Amino acid sequence: AASVGYLSQPRTTARAWRAQLRPVLTGVCLASTMLFLFSHARAPPSLSHSAFGRCGSLRVQTTPKVAWHQGHRSLWTTRAVESAEDTAAQERELKNGVRIKTSRESDCTLRLDVTIPTKTCRKTLNSVVKKLGENVTVPGFRKTIKKSQIPQDLIIGAIGRNVVEQTAIEQLIQKTVWDALDEVKDQALPKSEQIRLHDKARSVVDHIKSEEEFKYMVTVEVIPDVKWEPHYSQLSVQMPIADPEKHFAVKQRQIQKKFGEEVAVDPPTRGFTPGDVAIVSYKFKQTEENGGGPIFAAIGADIPLVMHRRIDGSEVQAVRYDAEEVELMPGIGEAILGMQEDEEKTVTVRIPEEWDVASVSGVDAEVTLKIEMLRNIVLKPLDDGLAPWLASGAINLQDALVKGVKESKLTLAEEEGQALEDAVTAAVAGAVASELPKRLIFQTAVNLYMDSLPKTRGTTQNIESAPTLVERYIDSNRYKVETTARARMGLRAIADSEGLVADEALVRERAKQARAQKKANPVTAGKVEGKEEEKLEDSKEWSSAKYAIEMDMAFDWLKKHVVIERI
Repeated sequence: AASVGYLSQPRTTARAWRAQLRPVLTGVCLASTMLFLFSHARAPPSLSHSAFGRCGSLRVQTTPKVAWHQGHRSLWTTRAVESAEDTAAQERELKNGVRIKTSRESDCTLRLDVTIPTKTCRKTLNSVVKKLGENVTVPGFRKTIKKSQIPQDLIIGAIGRNVVEQTAIEQLIQKTVWDALDEVKDQALPKSEQIRLHDKARSVVDHIKSEEEFKYMVTVEVIPDVKWEPHYSQLSVQMPIADPEKHFAVKQRQIQKKFGEEVAVDPPTRGFTPGDVAIVSYKFKQTEENGGGPIFAAIGADIPLVMHRRIDGSEVQAVRYDAEEVELMPGIGEAILGMQEDEEKTVTVRIPEEWDVASVSGVDAEVTLKIEMLRNIVLKPLDDGLAPWLASGAINLQDALVKGVKESKLTLAEEEGQALEDAVTAAVAGAVASELPKRLIFQTAVNLYMDSLPKTRGTTQNIESAPTLVERYIDSNRYKVETTARARMGLRAIADSEGLVADEALVRERAKQARAQKKANPVTAGKVEGKEEEKLEDSKEWSSAKYAIEMDMAFDWLKKHVVIERI
């Protein structure tokens, strides 16, 4: 038994064994015990790929949890790899003999191959066996006997080969992964690292027996070089011509309809036309080619649902549709035109990629429409009674018509600022042709989801700990999430290219405000209470403030240089 030990241990002769065990067992009992142990020894574990997920969520049974935070860098402050030379395979040897080879696996992924020498593996395994075997009793040996006098393979069998194997892998990775990640700390996206073994079928013990080095790989995601199509200096956006009088005329008609009277259409067989109001029920489903399953979607953006009671007493969910005020999904508004009351129609439409209010997007779907009720609106005539509704402080109709145009002019100026920002954001996102890292998409979804919640509902860390919730949000808002991620990646590249750097005094002021808000927030106050306060320049608040300011600077630069086409 001593001759097949996994490591170089002091050899114990059979004669010495018999001398130690004679008071307890006979030689026949000893041989039977040894035979039993070897016949029931467990084979080395076969580590499946699924056992190694994101380091941030690894459990003890697989690989160690790697809470890699070099400072508190913002997700968006990571810079792309500068040139093609940086992607070439580079190998570096550390003082402990560990070799780290860095290579580019894809535009968004860097790969680190870590090679651990046999000497380090042997030392780690000895340490693991010694620690785990302290309170283990090996069959056939007295409890008082020193573990160094027992063959190591017997101790491993008593502990459990799987337990020893997993613990040894954990310690080997813990000792070396920090140096590996340090190679790419200025490029990698936080919490994007994944660990995989090179040879999952062979155990650490097998590598030591054959004097082979132990290898594993770490992959991390990085922000790729931004590819522009077209270049950001050539971007153009389209904006409508501001017409205060036309804007006020639309407002005036809305007020007249609000105080008007709904009457039955005449004749009753007349179909729906712009100016009418219809209660429309609808139901989506996939096309037969796609299985015919149900789809949950809204036919209009920002259109509230209403409960309509039919003549037979049943209730159905529907929407109140006014063609002059509500925008419907492409193809549906055209289908409703000309439909009569109680008429039902099924049409095939394509749910747009940018349609947020749908369980799926970018697919063909069948929608069944029914006009539950059709009414025509008789507009209320303009008179002095409507003056306060047409313009603030108006005392009569003539005064309202003058003030209303002035108010529309101010309203259009305010709306144009937001419309220009939306148009520029869409233009930047459309011009970024680079692949998006998965971690960037995930973190963007977390931020957008957090923005949609009340401030007291939770923190970013709470949302990140529920990946299923985030993935569901991505599935239902993919266009919005990916557009936002591309826009932010593009603005970050513009800030770098144009040398836009935030003023340190302004960064300090915003970082202090963010830290004060964090302490005042009842959700996060308990988590920071009692902890030693971190230096402001090294804090997450500092990096987030710096990023936000530089993004605003890039946005302002772009608004000054973008070409605006009036339509």
